[in-house]
Amino acid sequence: MANVKYFSGTTELQGIHGLDNAKFRAAFPGVKGRRYDGFKMFVGHPVSGPDAILPVDRVINYKSFPSKHECNAKCMGGKVNGTCECKCGGRNHGLGSVQQIGKPLAALVAA
Repeated sequence: MANVKYFSGTTELQGIHGLDNAKFRAAFPGVKGRRYDGFKMFVGHPVSGPDAILPVDRVINYKSFPSKHECNAKCMGGKVNGTCECKCGGRNHGLGSVQQIGKPLAALVAA
């Protein structure tokens, strides 16, 4: 059985809930996000750091017994809703296909 992890960029999120589509578009203009249902989008709070509401852009299934190998291009280019077993804990999985407005990919990986 896998553990589901939610991310906004490289920030792991908790307290995942839905936010109405209109409020989501007003709070996060230009962000695609992940759909909760036809009327809401997923948002959550960072696991660590200052409290904020961030959009969920990746939902990763992290294996219960991961191999914990080093991340590579297969991980970075993986699906944004895929399964991960890397050492990063899913933080980098699918990051290459997520558009971050105003943040270059190198800055996200370094964070």
